[in-house]
Amino acid sequence: MPAYSLDHIAIAMPDWAPAGPVLADALGGHWGHGAHLPHMNVCQVLYGNDMRIELLAPGSAPDSFVRRFLEQSGWASRPHHVMFKVTDIQATLAAASRHGIEPILVNTANDLWMEAFLHPRDTGLGFLIQFVESPINPSDANSVNGVPAPWITREDEPPADVTFVLAQVTALDAGRTVLRDILGGTEEPLDAEPGWQAARFTWPQGADVILAARPDLPGRPGVRSIGIRPRGDLDLPASPVAPGFSETGHLPDLGLSLIVPS
Repeated sequence: MPAYSLDHIAIAMPDWAPAGPVLADALGGHWGHGAHLPHMNVCQVLYGNDMRIELLAPGSAPDSFVRRFLEQSGWASRPHHVMFKVTDIQATLAAASRHGIEPILVNTANDLWMEAFLHPRDTGLGFLIQFVESPINPSDANSVNGVPAPWITREDEPPADVTFVLAQVTALDAGRTVLRDILGGTEEPLDAEPGWQAARFTWPQGADVILAARPDLPGRPGVRSIGIRPRGDLDLPASPVAPGFSETGHLPDLGLSLIVPS
């Protein structure tokens, strides 16, 4: 299987701190690591089932890619990419090319961290895909300019699980090509409301991806929600959205909503 884990979802935002009440207080996320770099300020918050939520804020460089990304949304927080760990990056690159998708920003010069990306315009998913082959777990590495959490953490309590990433697309076929044929996910059809199609894609580790497709999609394709299994009651208002599940409203500090078991 080319990919063995959905490692994290990354969210771009003007500043990390406003995300703390949800990521740390409501979901119990543990601080992984943080670093201030010229092209980005990056940190990771750790959750159960070996999942992470990565936060990207603009770095000090005027041409920071995060700054450009946020300028496109009027500085509103929004999902940036989803990262997969792969066993053989060369095989994954070849699989992408076979399916007519040319990877971008390919960097295989360092055996400790080899990565590439699939652009949303080529996949139809509405979000960037990153895939990495590396023996390094960034959360276990001590950054030379490590930054502490900008909020009070609750390291003595277990965090929630991040169970899935939900994205809306105009058609399942393009997403199927990437998630199943290139990244090796196992596809499971899901029941959907009239006018919609849905499928879940799973890997041995990390979260799943659920795609909900409709040709006349309201709004732009992309990540809409993440599924959460809290350790206790979720201290956020939520309304029923499907049998057995409730959804928060759109959370501006994260640029998405949360879906939780009812």
